[in-house]
Amino acid sequence: MKKAILISCFDWYTTRLQPIREYLIEKGYQVIVLTSDFEHISKKPVQKRFKECTYISVPRYKKNLSVQRMYSHLKFGKEIDKFIYKDQPDLIYALLPPNNIGKYILSYKKKYPKTKVVIDIIDLWPESMPLNKLRNIPGMNIWRSWRNRAIENANFIFTECGMYNNVLKDQLINIDHKVLHLFKDQDDETAAIVRSNLGHVSKCDNISFAYVGSMNHILDIDGICRVITSFIEEGYKCALHAIGIGENKEEFKKQVENTGCNCIFYGAVFEEKEKAKILSCCDYAFNMMKDTSAVGLTIKSIDYFSLGLPIINNIKGDTWELVEKMKIGYNVDQNNKIRNIGFIDHQQVYKVYNDMFTRQVYIKNIEESLSEIVC
Repeated sequence: MKKAILISCFDWYTTRLQPIREYLIEKGYQVIVLTSDFEHISKKPVQKRFKECTYISVPRYKKNLSVQRMYSHLKFGKEIDKFIYKDQPDLIYALLPPNNIGKYILSYKKKYPKTKVVIDIIDLWPESMPLNKLRNIPGMNIWRSWRNRAIENANFIFTECGMYNNVLKDQLINIDHKVLHLFKDQDDETAAIVRSNLGHVSKCDNISFAYVGSMNHILDIDGICRVITSFIEEGYKCALHAIGIGENKEEFKKQVENTGCNCIFYGAVFEEKEKAKILSCCDYAFNMMKDTSAVGLTIKSIDYFSLGLPIINNIKGDTWELVEKMKIGYNVDQNNKIRNIGFIDHQQVYKVYNDMFTRQVYIKNIEESLSEIVC
């Protein structure tokens, strides 16, 4: 029986690797999923929540930008290296970053050239790092080279969004590759709640905004507040319903309240039905990050689409183009102004979700892309 190893330093099992594992098992592979025992968002140890995963112990860290975090990722890569040589898989599917995983996989493939390697780019390091000075220091260039060399020697490349394709176009010239958007599962009960609210229209002088996700250093708090202020200046009474946690939560709440907007912060909510109930009253959802972030399609935007929520967006690339083409929200300009405010059809937003971001669409893309590799 052929062996496959799936690798993710972060908690992307249910949102990325689970369908791939199931697909490979159907194709006759024995599959091992390797992930770390530390959750990046909560900064807490991971209890072994999935019995089919093997958890690699890594050092803990408290800050996203820290030496401790870098050390944790380097340690994870070294443990992966040991595991690969011990198990000797026929196929390796690895999510990058951390980019040092690519270094170890490339080393293994040079020794065992028949091994099939699939690299899945879920973020761009160092390009997405928020501090410009960090991006070009010597260590970051090494970090970039580990990723690029792994890409150039892989059998297939997935990227989370089309914007990553554009950044990596020189490395992808002679490599088979495809954009593999994230997917969002939705149970029947949640879908029923969403569908029952697709016709929601607020009172003409009231606007309710939603925010779901991490409240961290890349969230564009100033931009969000300027958008809210522009609505208030037009005579709207505004409220923000926010779900999530993060180191900038209190600052986010304070600045939004200073605009005169009513704030309702719910903390971490994991039940999808509860999210749907909380946000069913909302008119728009914020999908805004600082312009130093290199991302084309956020997880939170797919969350919003699955709830039928139009977005107020400043993310370039895939999301910007999707908003423009499908008319599912507003892209804000450099001054964070929304012009020609009108009604956005929530049903159209939900249709985009069903057409592009379901598990069924995701599985179809996997099968079309990997059929020759896994045969």
